[in-house]
Amino acid sequence: MTMSKLMSTQEVADYLNVDRKTVLRYLQSGRLQGSKLGREYRIPEDAVRQLVQPASSDRTGEATVIALANQKGGVAKSTSVFNLAAALHRLGHSVLMIDMDPQASLSITAGIDVGRLKTSIYNLLIETGLNPKDAILKTLAGPDIIPSTIDLSGAELELDRQFRPAEVLKAVIADIRPDYDFILIDCPPSLGNLTLNGLAAADEVIIPIQCEFLATRGLALLLKTVEKIKQRINRSIRVTWILPTMYHERTVHAREVLEELQANFPGQVFSPPIKHTVKVKESPAAGMSILDYDPEGDVALAYMALAKEVSGDA
Repeated sequence: MTMSKLMSTQEVADYLNVDRKTVLRYLQSGRLQGSKLGREYRIPEDAVRQLVQPASSDRTGEATVIALANQKGGVAKSTSVFNLAAALHRLGHSVLMIDMDPQASLSITAGIDVGRLKTSIYNLLIETGLNPKDAILKTLAGPDIIPSTIDLSGAELELDRQFRPAEVLKAVIADIRPDYDFILIDCPPSLGNLTLNGLAAADEVIIPIQCEFLATRGLALLLKTVEKIKQRINRSIRVTWILPTMYHERTVHAREVLEELQANFPGQVFSPPIKHTVKVKESPAAGMSILDYDPEGDVALAYMALAKEVSGDA
């Protein structure tokens, strides 16, 4: 019987392409096993591999591609992509996240050190001949990710020079669809080329929406955009869920907004809504999904319920 190679904290961080502090948080939480020697840890390589090993899956065929989109920012879109992906992974599915937002919030939330990246989604969209698999990274939460950087902000104009500029992402992911059960796309808070690429590549759309009056005003415009994409580019796309987020159940205003959504879009508003809690903001700082950070909390249970609906495991 051979002993597993022992790795230092920094070696694990380099292997996973994450910050050293993220590795320490997982050691302290018990998700990653290691022995402390003085101020340093010695971590078995097998434990690192087991941490990022996808759960078993009965996958056949190609991935279902789901875009999470809303042209309004601050609606917990990146948070929802990350936690839905983690929940799907918990259910035994192989999941890839694609960060299409130049702010790279999803990548940072997933523990990726975006400052050290050599290849990101920007390169895959703009340069020819690249293998998408070379940009895929493992995350400690379980799902894989194609990360983003601030360079992506220049892609809006550069995509206009491409043949069929709204379908570049669809071509990028064509070869990797058979490798996953689900591919989740985090679209930026706009209706520009990057979001159009996400919608053109998607089978389904989930619309996270904050339970506030102003947040609902752009919903009709987004739905019209999805309909245009369906008519002109992607006939199979459909909106599967409107996802209420940051829900303050004790306020009359939030309850009224939720009731209005349910009345106007019967059967499409996901329940339970994603409640507002400070733990959702704390979990990325701890390098964890909400399912790891607060596994019995309402938000973790809601994302798990959403994952079951999305995957048909409910």
